[in-house]
This record gives sequence, C-alpha cells and structure tokens, in this order.
Amino acid sequence: MRSFVAIIAVAAVIGVIGGQQAGHAVAASRVSNSQNALDRISDIAAAPLKNVLPEAHQPPKPPINLSGAQFTKTLTAPHVIVEDAASDAIIFSKNADQPQALASVTKLMTALLLTEKITNWNATTTISNSAVVDSSKDLVAGETYTLHDLFAAGLVGSLNTAMNALVQASGFTPEQFAVLMNQRAADLGMPTMHFEDVTGLSAHNVGSAKDVSRLIKIALSSAQIKVTSVEEKVSIHELESGKKKTVKATDWVLTGAVPLKAATIEGGKTGYTDEAGYNFASLIRSDDGHEIRVVVMGAGDVYKRFTETAMLAEWTFDNFTWPTN
Repeated sequence: MRSFVAIIAVAAVIGVIGGQQAGHAVAASRVSNSQNALDRISDIAAAPLKNVLPEAHQPPKPPINLSGAQFTKTLTAPHVIVEDAASDAIIFSKNADQPQALASVTKLMTALLLTEKITNWNATTTISNSAVVDSSKDLVAGETYTLHDLFAAGLVGSLNTAMNALVQASGFTPEQFAVLMNQRAADLGMPTMHFEDVTGLSAHNVGSAKDVSRLIKIALSSAQIKVTSVEEKVSIHELESGKKKTVKATDWVLTGAVPLKAATIEGGKTGYTDEAGYNFASLIRSDDGHEIRVVVMGAGDVYKRFTETAMLAEWTFDNFTWPTN
C-alpha cells in the first residue's frame, strides 16, 4: 500500500513539474512572438525612408537655351524680365530690379485683395462722386452696377472709376485699401512695391519688373482674375436705366491686334501714365504647353509694349528647351 501511495505521489510531483514546464514553454513562446514583432518593426524602421514614405516632389527644371542664341532685337522698354512660369527661372532680364511707376498694373494687386474682401459679387453699388475719375467717360456718378460687372470693367477695360467704386463697396476708403496693398506686397516678398492709390494713377505706385512678375504669378492664381483678364470685351448693365455698355480690352495681344506666333496669352494687365510710360505684364503659353511671364515697363508707345512682348516670347519659345523631370 505504501508503495502504491508513493507511486501516486511521485506521479503527482511529475505532473506539477510538467505543468510548470509547459507554462514556461507557453510564456517563452509569447516572448518569442513579441520579439519577432519587435524585430519586424525594427526592420521597417531600418529600411530606407523612400520605401516607407512617398518620394519628395522634384522641383521643375528650368528651360535650357541649347542654341545659345542671344536676344538681339531692339527694346524701347528700359525695364524687362522674362521668367519661366514653372520654375521661376529668369530667362531674360534688363534692369529688372529697379522700381518704376506701375500705372494700371496696380489693379492686379487691387483685384487680388478685392477677391478676398468681397463675398457676394451679385450685390450692387451706386457709383459715388468721389469714386469718379475726371477722365472717365464710361462710368458716371449715380449709376448702379453689380460688383461683378464693375470687376470686369476694372480689369478688362482698366476703368479707374470701377476700381474706386469696388473698393468703397468693400467697406474701405481708397487710402485704407492702399495700406492693405502695401502690407500684402511685403507679405508676398515684393520689396520694391509701394502703393498710394488703388488705380495706379499715382506716380508713387512703384515696383520693379521682377516684383511685377511675381505679382502677376500670384494674381493669376485666382481663377476669377485669370478668367476675367482674358476677356476681349465685356458687357456691363446699368441697373437703373437698363442700358448695356460694352467695355473693350486694353490688351492688344489678347484682341489679336498684335499677333503672337505659336502661343496664346493666358492673362495680363496693361498700364500707362506719363511717368510710367507703357507697361504690360503677361502670362504666355506656347502651343506645346510651356508658360512664361513677360513684363515690359516703360515701352516707347502703346504699340511697342505689345510687339516687344511678342518678340521676347517668340525668341524664348524658339530657342529654349524644357527638360522633362
């Protein structure tokens, strides 16, 4: 009997030990699995980042003048710049860092801020006496228009009264709005730009060709400005009388009066005062899809600002090649 009890006891002890060993085996298995998981995480962490994260976007490569041909035609404009729209690379430059009178190129900055300040373009406003510029024959005090029509008239026809009326409708005086324009120019990295009015009539509205190129880049990023700036003419409605008025574009490249070979204009703004001479800032797209910004400031006459723009664009597209990334 004692032998049987002893055998049972020994079996019990063996069972306990076996159970403990099995428990240790399960625990060891869990530790092993956890270690494997950590090893997998370490493997991922150790892998090159390009295998875990998407590749960083490569900046566009600037165009290359493979022929080496120089621009040799005569320019009456003393301040000029041509830049690649994709890379911002300078293709051609002539006194492009010197501030000059902007004239109505100013309206690009005015329009940019108006697109932020005005939310209801179907709202109407009546033109005040203070908004009217003496030389304006298109818009007169007491007439009522939608803000949309005034925006079109201000950009397409470069009507000063339209811009003054829009600024007043936005809740600011022209002087207050000019302060906002100066703040925005500084914020956008245009150190040579300064504004004293919203139309460009002031000779103290100045900026370099390089800063104007940056301005047109940013202004045309607004769909409203870009679409409006390529209208050859717009019809505006005076709401009190019901009369319609046609406002024609001041951009002769857009209207076809000055031809552009194998390219189209994608947006632009003219400007003229006695102090400024004839200015033109434009975005031009070649038929094969490459875009450049051309700024001509102080050209000799109303025609040359467009013909010199066309010459610069055609020379660029004839001689430069855009690499593929």
